[in-house]
This record gives sequence, structure tokens and C-alpha cells, in this order.
Amino acid sequence: MINKIIVVSFLIIFCTFPLINSSGEEANSNDDSDEFVEVTIEEIVSNPKTYNGQKVILEGYVGKVEYTTSSKGEPFTLFKMKDAKNNEVRVYYEDEHLQLSKGDKVKIKGRYKKEKKYLLYKIKNVIKARTVEKI
Repeated sequence: MINKIIVVSFLIIFCTFPLINSSGEEANSNDDSDEFVEVTIEEIVSNPKTYNGQKVILEGYVGKVEYTTSSKGEPFTLFKMKDAKNNEVRVYYEDEHLQLSKGDKVKIKGRYKKEKKYLLYKIKNVIKARTVEKI
């Protein structure tokens, strides 16, 4: 009797796994699409709810740059990015210390969050960059 229950349980799990897996892949494939929206820093700062969670492309000038390492020992770069009107977003790039200097003009692709929580802090207008290119 116990063997039958185990076999039936295994069959149920085995038969439903492809359904669960395929629906999960669909959600991830939509999330990882290459549909980026080209915007300005001013547009993002003026309309944070509109762009929250969106993949964006924007250009600006590097402000303060910080190089740090995660608790797992992985390097990442943090910097402020400004436009000519002093509108500002914060950018972080994982896995590398980028060679950036204050005043460099850059083009980034990444995901915008109107607010990001780090432990006890809330930081507004944050972009997790996929690419950072000097221009």
C-alpha cells in the first residue's frame, strides 16, 4: 500500500512538473526580454511610478563613484549619474569595478526602481545596470 502511494505521488509530481516549469519559464522569458525604453534622467525623476520596474536606456554624466565588495566577495560599482539640469539617479553595476571618473559621459542599460531598500535604508531612483558604456 505504501509503495502504491509513493508511486502515485511520484507520478503526480512527474506529470505536473513540466506544467509548473513551463509556466515559470514563460514568466522569466517575458521578464528577460530585450525591450528597453530610451528615456532621459529628467523623465525618470519626474515620473518614477511610470518607469518603476522598466528596462531603460539613458545617458548622463558620472558623479561620485564608489567601489565596493559584496558580503560574498564580489566586486561592484556604485555611482551617481546626472544630467545637465542636475537631475540624478543612482546606478549600481555588479561583478566588476568599472573604470569611471567623475564627469565621464556614459550610456547605461538597466532596470529602474523608484525605491530600493538596503537593510534600514531606502534609496530613491536606482538603476541596476546591465551595461555601462563610456561615450
